[in-house]
Amino acid sequence: MENFMNRLAEKISAQDIIRANSQAEAKETERIKQEAEQYKAQLEELKRATAEYKTSLEEMRNDVQEYKGRLDKNDEKIHDVGVQVYRNVQAVVDKGYEKTESDLKELSAKLEAIQVAVETKNNSLMPIAIITMLLVLTDLVFNILRFLGII
Repeated sequence: MENFMNRLAEKISAQDIIRANSQAEAKETERIKQEAEQYKAQLEELKRATAEYKTSLEEMRNDVQEYKGRLDKNDEKIHDVGVQVYRNVQAVVDKGYEKTESDLKELSAKLEAIQVAVETKNNSLMPIAIITMLLVLTDLVFNILRFLGII
């Protein structure tokens, strides 16, 4: 085996070793260059994607601002409509209150007129009621006296 190694060592000289090392270094350098190219391409792709995402993000921000503006306008419109509805309801309630108040005054006046009429009729009926009561009492006394045989 030693003999084989010696022969091999004779065949492989220092120049061959240097040449083999140079070839290995050249291959390694080429591999590193290719890897660097791939990294550059990936980096460029990332930069392009980042630019696209920034553009998309800016568009989204603008859309969000636009939607916020629309929501604010809608809130204002809703508030304005709410105020208008409140005022309309208030006006209807006020008109209803005024109408009810005038109706109540009218009913109160009619009730007072009826009360005066009833009191007047009651005053005129009082003497008739007294006379009727006296006649009934007189009739009762005559009936009792007849029953007792006094008359």
